[in-house]
Amino acid sequence: MITKIGKIENLGIYKNFTSSKINEFKKYNLIYGWNGSGKSTLSRLFSSFSGKDISELYNGFKTSVCVDGKVYTEKQMPISNEFIKVFNEDFIKDNIDWNGILKSILLLDEENIDEMKLYNSLKKELYGNEDKKGMLKDSEDREKELQDKEKELQKILTNIGKNVKNNLQLLDTTDSYYMNYDKRKVLSLIEDETNSISENDLMKEEELDAVIKKARPIKKEAITKPIYSLDLDNIREDIRKTNDLLTKSVASIVIEELKNNSQLSSWVENGLNLHKTEHRKTCAFCGANITNERIESLEAHFSNALSELNSEIILLINNWESYKINADLVLIDESDFYDELLEQVKEQNSEYRKISKLINHEIEVYIEVLKEKQKKPFEKLEKTFEINKIINASNGLNLVISKIKEYIDTHNEKTRNFDAVIRNAKKCIERHYIREQIEQLHYNEKKLSIQQCKSDLDKIKETFNKKEEEYITIENKLSSETLGAEEFNEKLEKFLGYGEIKIQFDKNEKGYKIYRNGREEAKNLSEGEKTAIAFIYFIIKIKENGRKMEDIILVIDDPISSFDSNKLFSAYAYMKSECDKAKQLFVLTHNYNFFSLVFGWFNKKHIKVDNKKHPNYSIYRIENKFENGVRFAFLNDGGEGLKQATEYDYIFNMVYSLKDKTLSKQEMIFCGNVARKLVESFLSFKFPKQRADLMALLNAALPGNENDIVRERIYKFINIYSHEKKINVLEELDTEVLDASSQTVINDILKMIKDLDEVHYNAMVEKVEKELSD
Repeated sequence: MITKIGKIENLGIYKNFTSSKINEFKKYNLIYGWNGSGKSTLSRLFSSFSGKDISELYNGFKTSVCVDGKVYTEKQMPISNEFIKVFNEDFIKDNIDWNGILKSILLLDEENIDEMKLYNSLKKELYGNEDKKGMLKDSEDREKELQDKEKELQKILTNIGKNVKNNLQLLDTTDSYYMNYDKRKVLSLIEDETNSISENDLMKEEELDAVIKKARPIKKEAITKPIYSLDLDNIREDIRKTNDLLTKSVASIVIEELKNNSQLSSWVENGLNLHKTEHRKTCAFCGANITNERIESLEAHFSNALSELNSEIILLINNWESYKINADLVLIDESDFYDELLEQVKEQNSEYRKISKLINHEIEVYIEVLKEKQKKPFEKLEKTFEINKIINASNGLNLVISKIKEYIDTHNEKTRNFDAVIRNAKKCIERHYIREQIEQLHYNEKKLSIQQCKSDLDKIKETFNKKEEEYITIENKLSSETLGAEEFNEKLEKFLGYGEIKIQFDKNEKGYKIYRNGREEAKNLSEGEKTAIAFIYFIIKIKENGRKMEDIILVIDDPISSFDSNKLFSAYAYMKSECDKAKQLFVLTHNYNFFSLVFGWFNKKHIKVDNKKHPNYSIYRIENKFENGVRFAFLNDGGEGLKQATEYDYIFNMVYSLKDKTLSKQEMIFCGNVARKLVESFLSFKFPKQRADLMALLNAALPGNENDIVRERIYKFINIYSHEKKINVLEELDTEVLDASSQTVINDILKMIKDLDEVHYNAMVEKVEKELSD
């Protein structure tokens, strides 16, 4: 059972209600509240307990309710969609089209016990109950699980798309493809069967850095400066010649003095050539005659072989000089290359300088030895050079040159096909980040989980559909729409007192149509007839599919709103006969006469606790209060005042309790409504001829000019304050009425009743004061 509604927040005029000060609900519960006080809103709260979504009507509402010792909040609804049933205006709108059909009523023929058991078993298996959730709920849960997994996968795709977009935007903000990058582009690459994202797309950090540099949209000029390799064959040949020349000596008549003095030898040789060229007979240095014998001895010393040796030495020296390397002139500046080649070129340039320095050093050694040989042409120098040393260095240098040429080719290729290279580099980066995120966010695992979930859901649905088909077959066999119509028509005739209105099942519409006198569809039903049809339909609908009233928590909101007194008693009698055995019953009404009938019924309901009788019912009233001009509704214990025999007793009690209280403008609205009911009820009894006219009633009760002010004050007060929507007409009241306090008007009303019927007045006051003192 529902024992307590702990709180209600943001549910219409229930702004902030807590039930800490009121009695717990019992099996029978009667709630009284005037129209507009929040009665229908409270019935909608009960509807939410049974699964009706009211969040759109009441955005942000919160509640807590205690059922069988367990507390539920709005986030845990529904508590039960099978065993809490609510009759209110929403039920009528959802189930009855007054210009169309009533939804079908399914009543079961219980004679076929075995099929009935199978039917109930299948129903429990398919749709569950409070102990078991059923296949439908299992399917819905799996559907929700699948939706959640798919949302998570879509979120992963979105995050991958953002990651790719952010990284590539850093490279180029002009590329619209990546500026507008999203999960759709990610998904198309992942699902591309011809070139799907794979492990091969994942790059190492240094590789990724190089491709990022490659993707930068900065175009450079092609490199046209040549760089040549060393000719190793020439180097080998000159090494051989050098080694040969060092071991060579000139065969001639040697003048010892010149042989031992190279400077003197060089000086004499130059002088000999000079004198022979000028045909001088005397020495240009000392002036002495030069004899033929002296000339011949010098020529013998400086023979042709010596001259040829010297020429060879000079040629080799020149050759070695030509092999020298000026790295600054040969190498290309690293900054001329694209960024992704910068480090490699820098490394090779450094290696080039290192090797060229070694080669230049070796060349200098060769040249110095040759110069020494030039000074000692008649001697064999015991020096030879290892060919491998300079050749190995030259080979190393040529390898470096080859790599540099490759970088030049790569650079120039990019310049020639710049857009395509940039595009391909970006594609590589895009695929890398997608693959990286796929692994980090476990995309493939989650996708497999979705596929498994879909497979499980398909199996559940397949099984559910087969069993539901069996369930419907048995249901059709057991059910009888005719049986439902017959029971409905029988109850409706008893309720209304006449049998001209009946329902008939329409197979095409799969519902009931309403007919008058069996011939024509009833299009102009009275409000009383509509309410009777709706209430009976509700009660019979509860029994659908074999449900028992003993298992149902019933909430009934004003089943008599438009009945006359005769129909009011019919509604009460029908409700009592049908609902007395309900698991728990809540009745909400604005009609005090109906309230009194139900109270008389509930007042006989007791329960034994410790061999003592205790009431098994509770009475409540819905009240309104005003704070800062805002109306709040709350549920309160009914109190003794509600147990009056008539509504008149109840209203007199309320007005009398306000006679000494100063009321705010908002409280005057409440007081105006109560005072109007009291005045109209009392004066209509005293002056039945003026019953339909409030001013005529007041004129009869307060005749003469001497009563003009009191009469006008009462009339304007109750006429204005009993119409809340027209409260702005207060601005038109004269000063005398505006200055009148609420106590004055209430005391005017009570004095008027006393003057007209003092015996009645004194009896009522005595009764009220006794109740107030209790």
